[in-house]
Amino acid sequence: MNKQDYMNTSVQEPPLDYSFRSIHVTQDLLSEEPRTGLRPLRHSKSGKSMSQSLWLNNNVLNDLRDFNHVVSQLLEHPENLAWIDLSFNDLTSIDPNLRTPKLEWSSVKGQLRLKEEQESPGTWQVSGSDRTQAHTFCPSDHSALSVWCSCTPSKVLTTFFNLSVLYLHGNSIQRLGEVNKLAVLPRLRSLTLHGNPIEEEKGYRAQVGTMSPAIALAFLPLVVTLLVRYRHYFRLLVRTVLLRSLRDCLSGMRIEERAFSYVLTHALPGDPGHILTTLDHWSSHCEYLSHMGPAKGQILMRLVEEKAPACALELGTYCGYSTLLIARALPPGGCLLTVERDPRTAAVAEKLIRLAGFDERTVELIVGRSEEVIPRLRTQYQMNRADLVLLAHRPRCYLRDLQLLEAHALLPAGATVLADHVLFPGAPRFLQYAKSCGRYRCRLHHTGLPDFPAIKDGIAQLTYAGPG
Repeated sequence: MNKQDYMNTSVQEPPLDYSFRSIHVTQDLLSEEPRTGLRPLRHSKSGKSMSQSLWLNNNVLNDLRDFNHVVSQLLEHPENLAWIDLSFNDLTSIDPNLRTPKLEWSSVKGQLRLKEEQESPGTWQVSGSDRTQAHTFCPSDHSALSVWCSCTPSKVLTTFFNLSVLYLHGNSIQRLGEVNKLAVLPRLRSLTLHGNPIEEEKGYRAQVGTMSPAIALAFLPLVVTLLVRYRHYFRLLVRTVLLRSLRDCLSGMRIEERAFSYVLTHALPGDPGHILTTLDHWSSHCEYLSHMGPAKGQILMRLVEEKAPACALELGTYCGYSTLLIARALPPGGCLLTVERDPRTAAVAEKLIRLAGFDERTVELIVGRSEEVIPRLRTQYQMNRADLVLLAHRPRCYLRDLQLLEAHALLPAGATVLADHVLFPGAPRFLQYAKSCGRYRCRLHHTGLPDFPAIKDGIAQLTYAGPG
């Protein structure tokens, strides 16, 4: 297997796992057997592992001396190591500390030789300038002179340029300067440092957030890709959450109340069609209303006209947009009961419905939770049957309320149940139940969100066959 094949396939290889082995020094790895997982480790002809992941978490390592040498003995391609887990050890540095050796000038041999070393791990080297400086300050009688020479730090983790995941949480790293060493790793995308003493150091959050341009830039292609791919959802989020919240704070009014104020000054009273058009215009040009919209509205009106229900039920009045659509399409003598749980929203919807010219005999608005209202429909509101039901409140409540309607025998055979937003944000449990219980014939009318046609949604049409 060549290196390219290795890079293409070994990402799927299981990790080389030495966790929870009480390992004190990295040399111990050569005598330890890695943990076995669900998939066996593959090895090259030389007996080395083909993995790109090395897990050393939950041991007692306090330095990484000889780490590179050990890794080269364990892995066939150590340069391709992509994931290292060193969490919950006792490491004090990213790479080993500088070693500061003490040297002695010998006039007999004419060279610097090591006199003593500090205990801190690392490697050192003596340059020519160090020897010249020592000779300059040597006494005339050439007696021994102790000097301190400059040293070069060891590089361990920063030599793995394909490293993308590095776990260092739960160690004893105390200096923020240690973290900056990782800036040289171009592919590093995931770094954990919580549970280290540096968390207590002033400026830790700010510095770690900006400590490595390589880490920050590594996420840039992903962010750009997500913004491009999901740009419509991002725009929807901005309009429905950020801008709406800002306007709510500035105006002291909810979006339904602002929409109704616009309708009062721009729509014709007693004309439901003109009121609906005014709401559509306001949602497209002023603030996004999150209402049903004209595309779904046409589907709803057509289905209501085809069914011609004597009594219809709507769960989720909101601003009253879909209520007006149903009321317009009702046959002569038909009536609609609409349920809204939020009293403040219900007050706006009530005004809109009466402004459109529908009285309480045609449209009756009930304020309350759907799960509390449904059991009382027969006794308190004299609704013995619902020929057509529109579910337009919360998709996660669709299934519960449908089963409540069944349990209280409010759905006659042939009744039509319509459910909005079954694709976005979605009601998968509701659709699964309707398709699998055997009591409904299901059809899905595909459409998009108003002003966001690229975001696919739909209205589910269920025809009730009876209790079976």
